Amino acid sequence: MSKNKLVVPEAKEAFEKFKMEIANEFGADDPRNLASKHTGLIVRELVRMGQEELIGNKSVD
Repeated sequence: MSKNKLVVPEAKEAFEKFKMEIANEFGADDPRNLASKHTGLIVRELVRMGQEELIGNKSVD
């Protein structure tokens, strides 16, 4: 059995779109082509966005 069960299956499409947007910002045509440095920056940005959502600051772009 997979440990990576989706809590909100509907979010998968949105997450895939977000990954493509980030990959494009870094000049990669495919998220799989991003280096670990890039993926670390992506995770950092996701955490920042989540923190802002949790504290009620709706200035997330």
